Amino acid sequence: MLIDLALIIVFTKLIGGFVGRFGQPPVIGEIIGGIALGPSLLGWLWPQSQNLLFNAEVMHQLDLISQLGLILFMFLIGLELNPAHLRGKIPLASRVSIAGILLPLLLGAALARGFEIWLPELLPGENQLAGILFMGTAMAITAFPVLARILRDRQLLTKPLGQLVITCAAVDDLLGWVLLAAVVSFSRSGSPLGALPALVYTSLWAVTLLFVLRPLMARLEAHYRKAKRLGPLLMALVFAGAILSAVVTEQTGVHYIFGAFLFGLAIPRYGPLIRRLQLHIEEIVLTLLLPVFFAISGLRTQVGSINGPQLFWALAAVLLVAIAGKFLGTWALARQGGLPQKEAVALGWLMNTRGLTELVILNVGLSIGVISPTLFTLMVLMALITTAMAGPLLHQLGYSNKAA
Repeated sequence: MLIDLALIIVFTKLIGGFVGRFGQPPVIGEIIGGIALGPSLLGWLWPQSQNLLFNAEVMHQLDLISQLGLILFMFLIGLELNPAHLRGKIPLASRVSIAGILLPLLLGAALARGFEIWLPELLPGENQLAGILFMGTAMAITAFPVLARILRDRQLLTKPLGQLVITCAAVDDLLGWVLLAAVVSFSRSGSPLGALPALVYTSLWAVTLLFVLRPLMARLEAHYRKAKRLGPLLMALVFAGAILSAVVTEQTGVHYIFGAFLFGLAIPRYGPLIRRLQLHIEEIVLTLLLPVFFAISGLRTQVGSINGPQLFWALAAVLLVAIAGKFLGTWALARQGGLPQKEAVALGWLMNTRGLTELVILNVGLSIGVISPTLFTLMVLMALITTAMAGPLLHQLGYSNKAA
C-alpha cells in the first residue's frame, strides 16, 4: 500500500505538471494520471499489475485514504464559498445559475430515460427514477474550485466577468449539492416520502452548524486576530470538526461529503483565517490525499469498455447534452440579463467546467448503485473534455493567461 501511495502521488503530479505546460489546469493531468494507473492503460499494457499493485486488500486501504481526502476536499469547497461574492450580483447570477442547472438537468434526465430504453445496462439500479435524477444532477454541476483557478490564471477573478462567473458558480454549487443530497436520500430510501427524514435531519444539522455553532466558532477568528497563527490544537479541532460533521450527515442517510461541506461553510469568513486554513489543508489534500482519489477513480474507469458503435454514440450523446445544456442555459439568460455577447459566450464555456467536482458526484453515483461502471467511464470522459476545452475556448475569445 505504501509503495502504491508513493507511485500514485508522484505519477499523478508529473502528469498534472505536464498538461499544465499546455495551459490546462493540473487537475486534468491528475485525473488522466489516475486513469492511466487503472485498467485503461497500465492494466492493458501489464495485466498482472492489477493484482500485483492494486489487489483487493490494498484497494480497501487506499479507498479509506481517498475518503478522508474527499472529506477534506469538500471542507475546502465550503471554505472557498464566500458570501461576499454574492453581494449585488444575486439577481442576475441566480437567474443564470438556475437556467444553467435546469436545462442540463432536464436534458440529462431525458437522456437517462432514453438510455433505459436503448442501453438499460447503463442504469442498473432498481430505482429507475433515482438513476434519471442522478444523471440530470451530474449534467448540471460546475466545478467551483477548478473554475476559480482558471479565472485566477487569466487574471479575471477581480474583473466584472470573473466576479459574475464566480458568483454563478457559487450559486450553482450550492444548488447542485442540495440536488445531489435529495437524489442520494431518495435513492437510499426508495421513495420521496422515505427521503424526507434524511433531508430534514440534514437540514437541521445545517441550521445547527450555521446558526448555533458558527457564533461559537467566532472564537477561532478572535484567536487568530490576536495570535496571527493557528496552534496544533486548533488545527486538530478544525480537522476533527470536518470529519465529525461528515459522520453526522452519513448517519442521517444523505452522504458524508455534505457534512464536510457544511462545516466549511460554518467557518468564520475572515480572509486571513480562511487563507491560513487553505494553506495548511491544501498541502495535505492536493499533494497527498486527492491523488489517491484520482487513482481510485481511474481504477474504476475502463476506457476499453467503450467498445462498440452504440457506446460511442452514447458518449457523443452525453457530451452533446452536457455541453449544449449548460452553455445554452447560461448564455441565453446572460444575454437576456444584458451581458455583451463575448462575455455571455465566455460565461457559457466557463460554467461547462466540471473537473474534480464531477468525479466526486460520479463516485457517489457508482457507490450507491444508480450508474454502471460503463456509464461512470462515459461521464468521466465528459468531465475531462468539458474541463479541458475551457482554456482553448477562452483563448479564442481573447482571455489568455496573460490577459490584463
